[in-house]
Amino acid sequence: MTEGVIVQQALSGLIRDRGVLLLAAIFAVMVSVSAYLGWSATQTVNAIYGQAVVWLTDQGGVIPPNPLHEAPPLASLRNLPIYVSFLGAFAAIVIGQALVEGDRRAGVLPLIGSRTATPQAVARGRVLALIAATGGLMAVAAIVAVVALLTLPVQMHQADWISLSQALALGWLYIAIFGLLALGLAARLSGTAAGLLAATVIWLAITFVLPALTGNVNPTAAINPVSALASVPDTPVFHWLSRLLGPLSLSEAFGWAEAQIMGYLPAGLPPRAPLPVLDLGLATCASAAFALWANQSIDPNGGPDA
Repeated sequence: MTEGVIVQQALSGLIRDRGVLLLAAIFAVMVSVSAYLGWSATQTVNAIYGQAVVWLTDQGGVIPPNPLHEAPPLASLRNLPIYVSFLGAFAAIVIGQALVEGDRRAGVLPLIGSRTATPQAVARGRVLALIAATGGLMAVAAIVAVVALLTLPVQMHQADWISLSQALALGWLYIAIFGLLALGLAARLSGTAAGLLAATVIWLAITFVLPALTGNVNPTAAINPVSALASVPDTPVFHWLSRLLGPLSLSEAFGWAEAQIMGYLPAGLPPRAPLPVLDLGLATCASAAFALWANQSIDPNGGPDA
């Protein structure tokens, strides 16, 4: 039993899982909605500018440049990182839980342990399957983003396409953190959906609790791509909390890095963590190591709920 066979079998199980497919479909729809919001706003601004040009021409006034050409073209997709960090991350959590829970509920864990594949190979296969599945989610987001940009009245250059690729790759990295975390927790916690619940609680804390502590970002502001990019309140408490908890606030690191890559980061806004991308990379490595360790030492009997 090779790792490739394990990956293929795991992905086949995910495709047959209606819950995973439903969540993936919801993610695709909401990513499309985020692209439509940007498309609609851009078209509205362009239409208003066209009417203003006609009026200024009739009045003999000076015609200013189109504001769409002054703003970065990727700023029209600024809602995309929000949907990725919410639905994408939660979909990754469900996938991580399903990769372990499916085998546990089917009672095949003892059979897997009796085969020639080592526990390390099985663990690596599950990790690779999760990376591939989350990559599929981000591929959907990439297709929607490209279609939206090609239909918008914006000027895309090679550097903009490179920036879009970097933003999508960072989104893949971010959702993989939570998927790997759920994969490891599902292996360590044998109760039904225990890994799903534990990973969801951690995701909620990172998404809502930490931003509130480090920057006084309320939950309603956390789901706004602009309001979430807030400066630290000028009080000693928030400054100290920002320094202490900033490296753990992954959602803020992700939002800041995405805003910088896509060009809508407010001028002069410092990140909570000193190096946001490095912070996300270290979190990915830590969650991957945890997932590998947990799946290597999983109870072959499946636990009491098998």
